[in-house]
Amino acid sequence: MRSLLIAALALTVGVLLARAWWGRAPADPVQVITAEVKTHAIIEHERQVAIWYRSCPEVAGVNPEIFVAWPGKLSYELDLADVAVTRSGDVLTVKTGAIRADEPSIPTDFLDYLSTSPWLNLVNEQALVNREIARASPIARYLSVYYQRRDPSLVEDFRKELAEFVMRLAGALGLGIREVKVEIPLADVKFPKLPPLELCAGSTAAVNGVPFAKVEDGYTLPFAFDAAAASGKRAARGVIAGIGKE
Repeated sequence: MRSLLIAALALTVGVLLARAWWGRAPADPVQVITAEVKTHAIIEHERQVAIWYRSCPEVAGVNPEIFVAWPGKLSYELDLADVAVTRSGDVLTVKTGAIRADEPSIPTDFLDYLSTSPWLNLVNEQALVNREIARASPIARYLSVYYQRRDPSLVEDFRKELAEFVMRLAGALGLGIREVKVEIPLADVKFPKLPPLELCAGSTAAVNGVPFAKVEDGYTLPFAFDAAAASGKRAARGVIAGIGKE
């Protein structure tokens, strides 16, 4: 008798669970898209840069002139953990957090320099070169924030990457979406200071051939430049983790 009651109870519970399963409302497709975007976690883009300038340091005796050139990679991420997706008719709007800048990559092994070495001075050339190497990372950090704040093509790369991904999801769900809008807020970050440079008179420091700093009255002065024109992105490589690479 007891086993019969247990079997009847199990059958009743099974029927109730089946009714709950089949009777529940279908998942909201916008929630499905939101969950799928969050699952893929992050989008990454980068900017390849080349910096060069002429340095004329003050030394005892005749001042040398040093031409300095080095490459760098500026990397950026867009975290999708807090993304929000809303629908209005046939338009989806995706809101994200701000773009985050990673620590720039400076392969100082590729730093090149060409120095005029007058005989009439008391200076260690390698010490001067090491001084320029020490300036590379602070310069790259400044440029990294500059591109983050002033390069519209960087924001557009992230916006396009995410919009295409969401549109593919909407198409797979048969939602009939005409447009995906992506809203990315401006990063609230401060510009770091450029290190003191010893540029030759009348010269500037340049990134991908575009001047970005000069020296006046002994002070290093950055100035505005067209970051999109100096993006140096070549083939922009965007990656959504878990989906694949170009």
